[in-house]
Amino acid sequence: MTAETHAADAALIEEVRDSARDFLRRRDQRQRKRAAGVLDRRYWTEIAGVGWLGMFVPEDHGGLGLGWPAMAAVMEEAGRVQLPEPLVAAAVLPAALLQRLAQDHDGASACQRLLADVCAGRRVTSLAWQEADGQLEAGEGAGAFGVSVTWREDAYVLNGEKRHVIPGDGVDGWLVSADGEQEPALFYVPADTPGVIARPYVRADGTHACHLSFEAVALPADALLARRGVLDAIDAALDLGRLMQSAEMVGAARQVLSDSVEYLNTRKQFGRPLASFQALQHRVVDASMQVELAAASLQAALKELPSADKAMARAAASRVKARAARAGLEAARLAVQLHGAIGYTDECDVSLYLRGALHQAAWLGNATAHRQRYGALAPPIRDGGAPADALPEETPDMSARPREAEAPEAFPRDADWNEMPEADFRAMLRRFFRAHYPERLRHMPRRLHWEEIKEWYFTLARQGWIAPSWPREHGGMALAPGRLIAFIEEAERHGVARAPDQGLVMLGPILFRHGTQEQRERFLPGILSGQDVWAQGYSEPDAGSDLAALRCAAVVDGDALIVTGQKTWSTLAQDATHMFMLVRTDTTVKKQAGISFLLVDLRSPGVSRRPIRTLAGHEEFCEVFFDQVRVPRGNLVGALNGGWSIAKELLGFERLFSGSPKHAHHALQQIHARARQRGLLADPAFHDRLTELRLDVADLTAMYEGYADMARAGLPLPPQLSLLKIWATETHERLGALLIQAADEYGGAALDDDTGESHVLAPYVNALAATIFSGTNEIQRNIYAKHVLGMDGA
Repeated sequence: MTAETHAADAALIEEVRDSARDFLRRRDQRQRKRAAGVLDRRYWTEIAGVGWLGMFVPEDHGGLGLGWPAMAAVMEEAGRVQLPEPLVAAAVLPAALLQRLAQDHDGASACQRLLADVCAGRRVTSLAWQEADGQLEAGEGAGAFGVSVTWREDAYVLNGEKRHVIPGDGVDGWLVSADGEQEPALFYVPADTPGVIARPYVRADGTHACHLSFEAVALPADALLARRGVLDAIDAALDLGRLMQSAEMVGAARQVLSDSVEYLNTRKQFGRPLASFQALQHRVVDASMQVELAAASLQAALKELPSADKAMARAAASRVKARAARAGLEAARLAVQLHGAIGYTDECDVSLYLRGALHQAAWLGNATAHRQRYGALAPPIRDGGAPADALPEETPDMSARPREAEAPEAFPRDADWNEMPEADFRAMLRRFFRAHYPERLRHMPRRLHWEEIKEWYFTLARQGWIAPSWPREHGGMALAPGRLIAFIEEAERHGVARAPDQGLVMLGPILFRHGTQEQRERFLPGILSGQDVWAQGYSEPDAGSDLAALRCAAVVDGDALIVTGQKTWSTLAQDATHMFMLVRTDTTVKKQAGISFLLVDLRSPGVSRRPIRTLAGHEEFCEVFFDQVRVPRGNLVGALNGGWSIAKELLGFERLFSGSPKHAHHALQQIHARARQRGLLADPAFHDRLTELRLDVADLTAMYEGYADMARAGLPLPPQLSLLKIWATETHERLGALLIQAADEYGGAALDDDTGESHVLAPYVNALAATIFSGTNEIQRNIYAKHVLGMDGA
């Protein structure tokens, strides 16, 4: 996706969203909601007039033809104000069904006429398809339909019952599925047809529903709308309805959390605003995370919709509905709690959102039902390969060929990589990794030391691929953001270990932007060749997540700086020859202002190092001590005391890929392989837990892909990215715990044993570390609460 395409699509959606907000502001929807019940026909006509009823319907069928993403934007805004009009029930479901049947089925002209009436608001109808409580698909129990149809003389005769029909009253008629003598059929049944009995009931949010009974209901021949593909068309419409229903729940959840934050910022207890209490901040962030996961899952499903096959579309709809139902209920339930006693009353709008969430989460299938449906529909996890719902698929032609049968291939050292089709680029990378990356080092459960991985580093250097993101003039591949992400994803897929790449990923880009020409000429060649290995020197014993509190000092002494102090948690610094570090160069200003960015040769006199053995038994980190270390002033990057702004730039892609789903996908593969070997997949409890975690990973992938798309388009990454890091690391930890459970006694084996079972513990132990480094997840929650949600307590 180009930046121009991304911007054009985003601009269209924002135009639709702004238009929807403007239209909805004309009425106090929340006041009307308290008197919700019978459909307001006049307002329904106004809604039709702005095009919402046919937003996604092609223009030649009476709609606007703006597609499902535009409709989702409308539904989100409708959810924000708790619009009482049943857009999903009386617009999305019937219009989606009629549009599909209007294309090339028998009765197409009748469907087209009815579709035009629905889009124009001239006729209000709803879909009567469900015969049993908990039913998710029209085809469930085929041959035992609740409504049967027979032909008698000059009329069709319907008998039976439909359940949970919404709207239940105030409609002109219903679209009714029936079991014919040869195949299912769809009829239009006017509401005043003799023999139709509606037994109404009211749902939690005031929506009117009903159970319909058909007792010898006679219909004329022209009431028949379709006889071919009816079940598939209904199922497709239901899944589209679930996606739009999920958009409505996302909007409602976002609004009720926003209202709650506003309340917490003004309501005081014990002399402090409630928003200042960290426990409440973290609860709101966690609820927001569920909402943003649902939004990301929805956007991923909408993006894939045009090319998705039937199974993929059904699985995606269930995945989205399961997450949105959870998010909607959690957000509304939390809002009641945060508002206290007033939140439990009708005098507070929060009650409207809880009632709406209760209705939406249960209608068209609840979260549990859709989680189970997703588990049944999602493609199988492949042992030793990525799950089918993971990152872009590996082409099968190369995976089936044994390595020893492959002829040596000459790979280009230089090409116009960004013009190469992405599929070809990815295929080339996969062949290269298969041909050159050591098999024994695939999917390593720990960071490798320089001596273990240096030959691979040298291989990439010789190939000219060691610096994929660097400009060509500095020896890089000059990959555009989209190609860079493809490069990293394919390396992750193959299980390529991360070489000591601090110089490549972090220091190189900093020198391009802030270094002098002399610094670039002096330091960049050593990074490319592997002659110089760099470590990062940020954290200190009392300056981890609070990085600006660092105390390692550098005092200017003529043409040098004298460094004294300590750095800790420096990854593999015992292997490094150099360190880029933050040092305190001014103690008289606020802490962020007195920091400088310095390059230090670790072989200098006065430097000492002490490896730190981790819980996993690996010496992955290091303490580095500086005792009057003399560093040339020419090693200062940027201005003196200007290091803080440089340090923040290093987040970039590092922040994005700290939330990569690669670890979670690999853990899923390990769990599935072990569970299959031990027969655990037949255990309903284990299978349900695995499916739940697979949903977590799928939604993590959707969230990651959303931010990756922004990077591909060259757009800046927003502060909401911190949620990705939290969810990725905590999902990985939950997966690790299930893997330990599946391993039985090996779940408690030594972390560094040599039986081959130590990999069982790696996901869990590594995830524990990931929740701490790069800013603990608790700190990330604090930052998100303050800078994104606005919970400053001021």
